[in-house]
Amino acid sequence: MEWKIHRFIIIILLLSIIPPSLASLSDNANGGTLFFSCVSDDECLLTPVATGEETITGSVQANPVSTETVALEFDMFPEQTELALLPDILDELVIDLRVQGDVFGIYRPEMDVRVIIGSSVTNLESDAATTPGTNSEPYRWTDEPLNLDQGRLLWPGDAVRIRVTFTLDRPSTWEFHLREASYIELDIAWSDNIAAKDVDEPTSALQPKPTNFDEVHRGALVDIEDDCWSFNIQEHEILRILIQWEDVPLELQQSNGVHRLRTSNGLQVATPEVVTKSEDDLVLTTYRWRALDSGDYIFCLKGQTDRYQPYVWSGLYAVESSGPTDASEFNGKVVYEANYFDFSTGVESELEQHSGFILLPSIIALIFFSMDFRRKSTSNMTRFGAFLPICFVLLMSGVVSPLWAMADEVQGDEEWTFDQLLEERVQQLWDVSSPATPQATMIEHVGATWGIRDGEQLRLWLEIDEAYERQDGKWQLIVSDFDEIRLDRLIFNQIYEAREGTTVDGLDEHIVQFSILATRALLLDLMMLEALLVVDEEPTSSVHHIDTMMVDTSSYGSFNSPTWATRPVDIEDSKWKRLQSSIYPDRITVSLCDCALDLLDLQVAYSSQFNENDSPEFEGLRQANGIIPYSAIAAITCMLLGAVIIQRETRRRNAAKKLAESFVGKASIWTSFFTV
Repeated sequence: MEWKIHRFIIIILLLSIIPPSLASLSDNANGGTLFFSCVSDDECLLTPVATGEETITGSVQANPVSTETVALEFDMFPEQTELALLPDILDELVIDLRVQGDVFGIYRPEMDVRVIIGSSVTNLESDAATTPGTNSEPYRWTDEPLNLDQGRLLWPGDAVRIRVTFTLDRPSTWEFHLREASYIELDIAWSDNIAAKDVDEPTSALQPKPTNFDEVHRGALVDIEDDCWSFNIQEHEILRILIQWEDVPLELQQSNGVHRLRTSNGLQVATPEVVTKSEDDLVLTTYRWRALDSGDYIFCLKGQTDRYQPYVWSGLYAVESSGPTDASEFNGKVVYEANYFDFSTGVESELEQHSGFILLPSIIALIFFSMDFRRKSTSNMTRFGAFLPICFVLLMSGVVSPLWAMADEVQGDEEWTFDQLLEERVQQLWDVSSPATPQATMIEHVGATWGIRDGEQLRLWLEIDEAYERQDGKWQLIVSDFDEIRLDRLIFNQIYEAREGTTVDGLDEHIVQFSILATRALLLDLMMLEALLVVDEEPTSSVHHIDTMMVDTSSYGSFNSPTWATRPVDIEDSKWKRLQSSIYPDRITVSLCDCALDLLDLQVAYSSQFNENDSPEFEGLRQANGIIPYSAIAAITCMLLGAVIIQRETRRRNAAKKLAESFVGKASIWTSFFTV
C-alpha cells in the first residue's frame, strides 16, 4: 500500500509540471484531448498527457446466471481552470479493452460509458459481440452528439469524468490498455482564462477605483459583480464612454444596456444617447452626453448571474459635431435586399394563380359529348376505343385537374403565410432574448433555421411574384414583396406591442439584446429561404408550398452567434453544410441607437463564394398543381379530337340515312310496278 502511495505521489509531481495551457479543456492546440491514465487498478485519471501504467488488468469468475460488472472512473487531473464552450459533438472516444475468456478466447462484452463534462451528461453504449475471435478492436465512438440540455458551458472547477462499465458473463481476464491507446477528443471552439482577464478589478461599488477618465481600462465583468471607477470630468461639449466587449458565447454576454454614471454624491445623470454596434463577433457600445457639469463622477459596469465578458473602455471628450457614433449615421430604415442570388439569364416568367378558364368550356363540351354518346354509333370501335377515352381524359384534364389545382392553391389550415412566418419568428426571438431565459433554450431557438427546431414541421404557403431562369437552367422564385421587408419595423413594432404600447425611457437590456439578435437572425433566415427557392422547371403557378420536417445539424457562424442549426430533412447534411459556408456573409454589422428616435442600421458584406451549384435539391418545395401536367393543353386537344369524331359520326350517320332512304325509295317503285 505504501508503494502505491509513493507511486501516486510521483505521478502527481509529474503532472504538476504540465504547462498551465494544457491543464484543462481549452481551445489551445490539443486542448480538447484527454488520455486515460491509471496509477493503479483503483486510481485512474484523465490527463492532458499520456502517463501512468500501460495496462490495468483483472479477473472474474462469472457465468450467464451470475454476471459480474466492472466499473472504472476517470477524473480529469489537473482540474478545469478555464471557462470553455463545449462542442455539439464528441469527435472521438476510444477505449481499448480486451477480454480473454478462459475457454473460448477473446470476445467483446457489452460496454456502457457515461461522459460527464460539467453539467453535460452523455451516455454511450456498445453492444456485446460474444463470438470469440483472435483479436479485439478497441471500442470507438465518433461524431456522437453531446447532451447539452443543461447548457454548453464548462466553468472552472467543474467536474470532467468518464465512467466505464462493462459486464462479463463467463470466467474472463480483462486488460484495459492506457497511455495513448485510450483517449477522448473534443473540438473546443472557445475558452478563456477568467483569472488572466480579470485584471483591472475595483474593490466594490462602494469603493470605486480611482482613475483618469481618458485612460484605457481593461478587465472582465464576472458574474454579478460591479466594476466601478471614480474620476474627474472637465468642462466639455460632448462626453463619450466607449466600451468594447470581447466576443464570448451568446449565453455569456453581459448586458449591453445602459450602465451607470453618477455623481460622487450618488445622483444619477441624465440618460445618455446609446449606440450599440455589433460587427461580426465584436460589440462596441458608445454612451454620449452633452455638457455634463464638471466634477467627480463614478462609472459602474453591472454584471449578471452566470455571465462573463472581458471589456476595454475609455472616456473621450469631443466637440459638438456629427461623428461615427452620432445618430446621423443611421439612414432611417432597414430593408432586406432581395435577389442576392442573382444568376439570371434574362429570361423571366410572370406567374399567376390557376384561373380555371378551361373549366367551363370543358363542362360544356362534356355535356355536348354525352348527348352525342347517347345516339347510336356507326362504329362501336370508334365509340368505345376512341370517343369514350377522350371524354374521360377531358373530364380529368378539363374539370378534375383545374379544380384540384385551384384547391391546392388555397392556404391549408396548418400552413403559415410568409408574413406569419416572420411574425412568429420575431415573437420567438423576443421571448428567448429575455435575460430570464435559460441559456440552452436561448441558443436552441436563436440558432434554429426560421425558428423551427428539431422534429418540428415547417408548412409554408408562398405567393410567388415571378421567376427567372438561372444560368444552370433552373428557375429562381421571387416571393411577393420580398424586397420590401422592413426589418426595423418588424423589430420596433414587436417591442411596442410587447410593452403594451408604453413608451420606454431608454433601451433596456432585453430590447438591446432582442434588436441585435433579431436583425441578424432575420437577415440570415431570409437569405437561407431565398437560396432554397429554386425549382428545376419553369413554374406554372404563383402558389408554392413548403412542407418539410426540420432536423438537427451543426450550426454555422461563430460560437457567439450560432445560426442554421436545423435543416430540412429532404436536404443531405453535407449539401446543407456546403450551402451554409457559401452564403454566410463576410461581415454583418448591426447598430442600434437609443436616440431621440430609436434607430436601427444594418450593413452586410455578402459572400462571394456562392454559385448556382451550391443550391441543393429541395423536395419539400412544390408548386400548386393539378393532377395532370399541362391539363389545359390536354383538355383543348380532347375537345378538338372529340369534335372531329362527332363530325365524322354525323357524316356517317347522314350517309347511312341517305342510303337507307334511297333503298326505301327504290323498294317503293318496285312495289308499285308489281302491283300494277
